[in-house]
Amino acid sequence: MSRLVIGLSGPNAAGKGEVCKYLNKKGFTVFSLSDILREIASKRNIVLSRENLILLGNKLRAQYGSGYLAKRLLKKIKSCDKIVVDSIRTVGEIKEFKKKFKDRFFLLYITAPKK
Repeated sequence: MSRLVIGLSGPNAAGKGEVCKYLNKKGFTVFSLSDILREIASKRNIVLSRENLILLGNKLRAQYGSGYLAKRLLKKIKSCDKIVVDSIRTVGEIKEFKKKFKDRFFLLYITAPKK
């Protein structure tokens, strides 16, 4: 079976997490770029707040390139056939996944009306 990789992007609180839960029930393995940020923040003793993770992500992308977090995550993706990647934020991240998975990568932008 060919790998199928779905990337999720969209604003905070749009429902990306709910889409991940749904796809996980359908047999997809879920990975998150935010998990990579949390790992790095923990190693650097940075308090795990949304604001700190955003600042760290921006700093890492500025220092190492916009695809840096995707490159780190790709090292963790091994033998899964159905993959969801949550929290894609930059064109550089999209390019890294397209380069790796070619026409098996699909990006979904999740949005929801503000209540």
